[in-house]
Amino acid sequence: MPKIEFLQELAKGWFGNSQQRSIQAQLLKQRGLGKLGDKIMAESDEEWNEAKKVNARLIELGVTPKVELQEYPVFTDVKEMLEYDCKDAAEALPMMSKALALFEDDYVSRSMIQEFIVDEQEHYNWVRQHLSLMEEIGMENYLIEQLG
Repeated sequence: MPKIEFLQELAKGWFGNSQQRSIQAQLLKQRGLGKLGDKIMAESDEEWNEAKKVNARLIELGVTPKVELQEYPVFTDVKEMLEYDCKDAAEALPMMSKALALFEDDYVSRSMIQEFIVDEQEHYNWVRQHLSLMEEIGMENYLIEQLG
């Protein structure tokens, strides 16, 4: 996949993912799960900012960004939401790592993608930790922990 196409796909994915997480955060907050809703909203904001960074880089490279959103499902079940996030991050991490080879001659884009990998790894670790916590204390206790 050419560099520009890869960057365009990143932006498309992050814009879509940002909207998915924003909706899910609002649904969580409506249910009283404020702590989890705040965390998911922060993830939404981070995804939006990453997409904006990619579009800014595309403009620097002389490319007009496309206005596209990748479709993502919206979950009302907390465990399904986190399981999907875990699977999505597990697939994204090796894809982004592999794509670094495309940018050997483009330090700015390569550095940006490396930052994205670190952020995605942190999110993956957080999701795995919370899925493990659900298993350890049970869903009801987990949800009580997320109230507020």
